Amino acid sequence: MKKVVVGTIAGAVILGGAIGAGAMTDGFQNFESVNPAASEPSDLISVEEAQEKALAEYDGVIESIELEGKRDGYVYDLDIDNGDMDYDLYMDASTGDILRVEEERDDDDDNGSAANPEASTEDYISQEEAINIALEEVEGTLESVKLDSDDGSVVYEVEIDTGTFSDEASLDIDAVTGEVLEVDMD
Repeated sequence: MKKVVVGTIAGAVILGGAIGAGAMTDGFQNFESVNPAASEPSDLISVEEAQEKALAEYDGVIESIELEGKRDGYVYDLDIDNGDMDYDLYMDASTGDILRVEEERDDDDDNGSAANPEASTEDYISQEEAINIALEEVEGTLESVKLDSDDGSVVYEVEIDTGTFSDEASLDIDAVTGEVLEVDMD
């Protein structure tokens, strides 16, 4: 009698494990369909479209935009400065829908830089110009662009997915002159 009970329990455990393994395999297959691969940029709206949609809702200057992979897809993280307020927007990279907005009073002075206090944001090349300069320097797909102060000058930090062994290139481009200051291949 004990052998029958032990055999029944062992069979149930083995069957349960097989069913669980099958469910996990299907779960992994479904995960791929929910989270698009980074190598499929045609499914995402462009950086330019994301910028247009964000500026249609919020006035200001886009300081940075980054494409981020999340568990359930991709989002653009956009930072907008309109002088009095800073907006941090999270936008669905497939649809362009704004998912979340964080607002913060802008207490720092973004005009000028330590190296050139006379320079203002009006003197900077556009973000699109910086992207074009970067893509002329390194072939690939734009991942992010950010306006930042670096070593006393204002630069665009551009990251490009090269799709090669090194995978990513980071470029610093002078925001006033458009000169490529640094290229790092990661």
